[in-house]
Amino acid sequence: MNKIYIDTNHYELVIKEDTTYYLVNNIDNLELNIKVLENRKGIVYLETIKNKVTIQSEIKENGILTINSLGINTSISSNINLGKNAKLRFVNSILSYTDSVNNIKINHLGENSISEYFANGVNLGQEKFYFIIDGIINKESKGASLSENSNIININDGDSKIIPNMIVDNYDVMANHSAYIGKIKDEDIYYLESRGIKREMIEAILIKASLLKGMENDVKDQFTEIINCEIK
Repeated sequence: MNKIYIDTNHYELVIKEDTTYYLVNNIDNLELNIKVLENRKGIVYLETIKNKVTIQSEIKENGILTINSLGINTSISSNINLGKNAKLRFVNSILSYTDSVNNIKINHLGENSISEYFANGVNLGQEKFYFIIDGIINKESKGASLSENSNIININDGDSKIIPNMIVDNYDVMANHSAYIGKIKDEDIYYLESRGIKREMIEAILIKASLLKGMENDVKDQFTEIINCEIK
């Protein structure tokens, strides 16, 4: 795995071979461009704290891109284009006690393209926490599959919203979305208490479980350390 510390406002990553990258963002208002060439597969782990990030991405024919992103007090905007037979899996997890407004656009521009987007949010404060998701399938994208799954846990009475938009211009596609906003579920608390876990530890355990949901195993330990530092 290549670990890269970004110290410029514009960073371009061209995936020419099957590779995994770990990107650490130290720059506010970063524009990250990711291009996956034909028949290539890339896995990108993105760590960003107290910064805004814009992701522009193009996945060429038969390309595969997996993004696991953990943000602390950050906002992420993205515009991702999928070509023919391209595949995207994007897990976007954010822990925040400041405003976090996330605008995600996924464009299916080719036949049989597949996208899975997972938004995992934990709103620690009483500020804005929005996921605005636009999934678009154009009329040329026969056989495309679009999936949006979004969750926000409110620890306090924050202003949290999920706005899933699906614009589909082809009948031969699959498109679905799910959304949940709420407190930590009582049944989850009762279950962990029944296993002998102290109540003061349960909130931290459930926050970590929510943010790591859907993440690749290779990055979970590193992301867990970051989350632990924020919720002590």
